[in-house]
Amino acid sequence: MNPDLALIERWLIGRSLARGLPLPFHQAGGLCVEVGNAVELRRHVFLDAGLALQACAKQIHVPRVYLKAAVDPGTLRSALPGHWRIEDIGYLMQGPTAMVANTELPQDYRITLEAEHGGYIARIMHVSDTTAAFGRIALRVGCAVFDQIVTDEAHRRLGLGTVVMKTLDSMAERARKTERLLVATKDGRALYEKLGWRVLSPWSTAVLP
Repeated sequence: MNPDLALIERWLIGRSLARGLPLPFHQAGGLCVEVGNAVELRRHVFLDAGLALQACAKQIHVPRVYLKAAVDPGTLRSALPGHWRIEDIGYLMQGPTAMVANTELPQDYRITLEAEHGGYIARIMHVSDTTAAFGRIALRVGCAVFDQIVTDEAHRRLGLGTVVMKTLDSMAERARKTERLLVATKDGRALYEKLGWRVLSPWSTAVLP
C-alpha cells in the first residue's frame, strides 16, 4: 500500500493533536501547519516532490520553514535548489491492528498515562523521579497516531520503548482504532518493525539553513 494525501492528512492531524499544534489545512496541492515555535515556524507537507512542492519552495526565503514529502532524500534533493538542506531520512509507517510484545516493566520503573493537549502521553518514570521514556498518541475517527516515542540515553536497552508502544497500542485497541500511523527515525524503524509495523514510504525533510 502506497500512501495518499488523505492518509498523510490523518497522520498530520493526529500529530498536531498530540503536540497541541494548530490543525493542518490544504494549500496548493499539499498540507500546511502553522507550527509557530522557536524550532519550526511552519511545515508544508506533500505526497511527492513534484511541481506543487517545487512551487512552494520558490516562495520560501527564511529558515525554520520545513518541506516534507513521502519520497526518498535523493528525490527531494533533485527537486530543490542546492541551498536547501536535506535532513536524515524518516519512514512513514503503518502498524498492525494489535501489537504482540513482551511488555514487562523492569524493576525500579513505573508507568503513568494522562491526557495532554489533544491526545495522551505515557511516561515511564524511574525511582529517581526522572523520566526514562515517553510517547504520545492521538485517537481520531478510526485512526491512532503514535508520536514522539523517546527513551532517555541512560535507560536504553531495557525494553522501555516497547512498553510505551504497547501501552499506547492498548489505548488504540480499546478505542477501536483500526489504523495506526507514525513517522519513524532510522533507529526507531528497527523497533517498530519488530512490533509488526511496516514501512509505507520513505519520509524526507528539507529546510533552509
